[in-house]
Amino acid sequence: MYLALEDYSRPQSIEACLRLLQQPPQPAALLAGGTDLNVRGHEELRRVIDLQALAMTEIEALEGGVRIGAGSTLREIQEAPALQGAPHAALREAAAAFANVAIQNRSTIGGRIAVERPDQDLPPALAALGARLQIYRLINGVVEEQVIDYPLGDAARAVLRGALIRAVEIPAGVTRSALRRLGRTAVDRPLATVAAARAGEQVRIAANLQGPGAADLRRLSRSEALVTEWRGRLPENWRSRLRESLLAELNPYGDAFAGGEYRRDLSATLALRAVAAIHGEEETG
Repeated sequence: MYLALEDYSRPQSIEACLRLLQQPPQPAALLAGGTDLNVRGHEELRRVIDLQALAMTEIEALEGGVRIGAGSTLREIQEAPALQGAPHAALREAAAAFANVAIQNRSTIGGRIAVERPDQDLPPALAALGARLQIYRLINGVVEEQVIDYPLGDAARAVLRGALIRAVEIPAGVTRSALRRLGRTAVDRPLATVAAARAGEQVRIAANLQGPGAADLRRLSRSEALVTEWRGRLPENWRSRLRESLLAELNPYGDAFAGGEYRRDLSATLALRAVAAIHGEEETG
């Protein structure tokens, strides 16, 4: 493990961390909980920056929503008083779905956002909840803070490269949320994950595994618009109408774990269940 490691740093401040990130010549990897880096990708690493001294672990209710420090573990997210109740159900469900309790005790929300994999449960939940990221970057030698919408697509996700994720901000206004996923086993990676959230009459729906990378996370805007038009009163044939919209919008992405058409149909079914949950309807199909 880390057989090629030449430099290990444990900065005491955000500025020191960012300066280490830009230090040539070898690129550095950020170490938070270590649940991903310790499993894969560490064999050739020469530089590691340990983030644990930055203590980014707050989970607190604020006037405009909830702030979650990037170093907060998935277990802490499940148990935090500020995240209990129907509005944040999707986030708790995503955190509880990852691997097992031992891994959840170490894995951090910042690490799960940063990892370049499409099969993560947290990103759909965060996108559906309208999450924003507080990030820091070093630009021309000066530390700059930015608050960005949860990144969707290559261009938006590129902003995270060379940046430090400091916190996740979940805005107030969501009344109910839900996440539905399916894996081969209870602790396996998901074959598909869909999250839905309702803020008044507006509905947001997000799906993962719409392509081979983390940037392929998608908001399903046409299906969102359809459900929002119903203003919280689902018509009798809403399931068939929404499924038709979802199948037209979802990408049939296939990989070694699931064929494209199967995953698209599965994602549509999971979306229907999530939308039913946020409207208090029976989950069927």
